Amino acid sequence: MHTIHLIGPGHVGREFLALLSQSQLQAHLQMRLLAVSDRLGVLCDERGLDPAAVAVVKAAGRPLCDLGAVDAGAAEFAVARIRADVVVDATDSTKTGTDAAIARGHAALQIGAYLALSGKNALAAAAPAWLLGVHRGRVGVNAVLGGAGAQLVDELDELRAGCERVMLNGNVTTGVIVQAIERGASVEQGIAHAASLGLLETDPTLDFDGSDAAVKLLAVAGAVFGDALRPAPSLASVQREDVRTLDAKLLRDRVRRGATTRLIARADRAGLNSVRFEEIVSSSPLLVPADCVAYGYEIAGQLRVHLGHGVGYRCTAAALMSDVIAFVLR
Repeated sequence: MHTIHLIGPGHVGREFLALLSQSQLQAHLQMRLLAVSDRLGVLCDERGLDPAAVAVVKAAGRPLCDLGAVDAGAAEFAVARIRADVVVDATDSTKTGTDAAIARGHAALQIGAYLALSGKNALAAAAPAWLLGVHRGRVGVNAVLGGAGAQLVDELDELRAGCERVMLNGNVTTGVIVQAIERGASVEQGIAHAASLGLLETDPTLDFDGSDAAVKLLAVAGAVFGDALRPAPSLASVQREDVRTLDAKLLRDRVRRGATTRLIARADRAGLNSVRFEEIVSSSPLLVPADCVAYGYEIAGQLRVHLGHGVGYRCTAAALMSDVIAFVLR
């Protein structure tokens, strides 16, 4: 029986619990929810927790202690104490939470657990260390990259040997804002439209100022170009363009020429990193539907593109579950 420790029963975490509560899935894969951690502590039961009951309690804004005794303390300490087979970190990506996310990941790997991630910040800082060397094959990043992370991991050796440049269309929110502007909305109205669809990060400035795209870029560039013995580039080192500075007229002029605009993140082996709004022709392989992401890798002058459909809470949870299933079926 494979035991699971879920960290972060928020929107994504509750969708993951809904998937885990499917009795056929649990029985076939022999998975048991051993523990759930939130900001107040950890709920653990060796006999197994009911995923559906946990989801109901957290959706109602109630504390985990309504389901049983909760041990206070940081999640990274709980990870080491509980020692589940799989640690699923479904917490949000925040600038202030990076150190804690890294500590949770290290704690999971130190006890020999598999680690499935949905947050980006920890991977951006630790990609070479976690995806290469002694931890190789024990970190799932499919949800981090919108459903395209499994392809990156599968092809990592080839990409590290031959990829010269990476280019990402990985921020769905700005794509939706751009499309609204192209249809005649102002920048402010485009942002309001994205907000109404529930697409903004918990800290919306991460979408607005290009930080979300930049962190994904650092994660991918770290995996493809990085060295576990060298510190990862900082977010501040990535040149970024803010969606709030877009020229609506320019965007609509591009549409009249048969083109469009997308936020494209680029990096190369020389360490040149940027996130900018670029004109994209309709035939570009980086131009994907608004609910998809595209991660491009240039090898020998050819662009290889990994597509992801894991956008939104439910799809992110499904991408997390795909990593968990891959782990337990080994």
